Amino acid sequence: MFWHIFKYRLKILLYDKGTMFWTLAFPVLLATLFHLAFAQLGAQETFQAIDVAVVDSGNDAAFLSAVESLSTGDDRLFNLRLTSKEAALGLLATGEVKGIIETGAEMSLTVSHSGIQQSILKTFLNNYTQTVSAVSRIAAKRPELLARLSALAAEDADFLVEQPISRGAPNNLVIPFFSLLAMTCLMGGFLGMNEINAIQANLSAQAMRMSVTPVHKLRTFLAGLSAALVVQFAKLVLFLAFLVYILSIDFGDRLALVMVAVFLCTLLGLACGAFVTSLVKGTESLKTGILIAVSVIGGHLAGMSSPDLKYLVEKAVPPLAYLNPAALITDTFYTLYYFDTLSRFIQSVAGVIAFTALFAGATYFVIRRQRYVSL
Repeated sequence: MFWHIFKYRLKILLYDKGTMFWTLAFPVLLATLFHLAFAQLGAQETFQAIDVAVVDSGNDAAFLSAVESLSTGDDRLFNLRLTSKEAALGLLATGEVKGIIETGAEMSLTVSHSGIQQSILKTFLNNYTQTVSAVSRIAAKRPELLARLSALAAEDADFLVEQPISRGAPNNLVIPFFSLLAMTCLMGGFLGMNEINAIQANLSAQAMRMSVTPVHKLRTFLAGLSAALVVQFAKLVLFLAFLVYILSIDFGDRLALVMVAVFLCTLLGLACGAFVTSLVKGTESLKTGILIAVSVIGGHLAGMSSPDLKYLVEKAVPPLAYLNPAALITDTFYTLYYFDTLSRFIQSVAGVIAFTALFAGATYFVIRRQRYVSL
């Protein structure tokens, strides 16, 4: 009887167009819109080589060599133009260059306005001038060290070793997508709501017929919930594949653990929907509204609309962050992406399991002793 109920509940869920839209099509649409919006933000952060004009006085070959070395290759710092002062001023006036460097006894920088690129030019010129001044002073006092100083300057030795502090590069732009996945997990509560409606005789005609069958209510519920779990987990896997392979969202290289997290969060979404449906006394529209509010508002507080909002909530109202299932799910995926160790991931998974157990246990105690005077 379990597999018989499972099979037909599976068919019913697959043909439910409304649930299919809210739990798969709607998240895909939102993810596409997010990608279009946030892709432009990422493009603005890409470094562009700085257009600079150099007016050479003819007696500073070392400076020209340094600038030319930084103006070659794909990762170059400058787009160099060697020109006269009059031509350089014309280029600056039309915005074709960001600054003009004049060599000579005293090097100078001319810009038309302030900005990040102009600040980089100023910093580069100051560093070069200070280095040349230091080498000149040392060479005047210790001429025998001149060759060694020239070699060190040419090598541009770096005495710091870069060590990564995390598994992935810090990237706040992944948080909205993780939060969107969290909202989609909670949207699975619609399937949990359907399973509660299918066994409560006061909610549907189908449930009336099920209640008079010689099958225990718990077995019926578990069969329907298993079908809901299969359907919702499959949807989330498809949505995850869309995020990773179509939109190129980085979930890290721990794919097996990501799938485990998706499965556990699927259970949380179903349990949350079943809990709200069994606890709230009212129409199906009221319960649907509550589920949408929990999913959408929880997703936004977890950073779906802005990563800064997530950190603001954690700082200003810490209990709200801990009591928001969407924030917990978001942290589960982010800890896998960012941290080297699994300690934070295990904490997040423990929270997901605790919420799931709480919702499932409360649902069981609400529905297990329900009786009806008449049908």
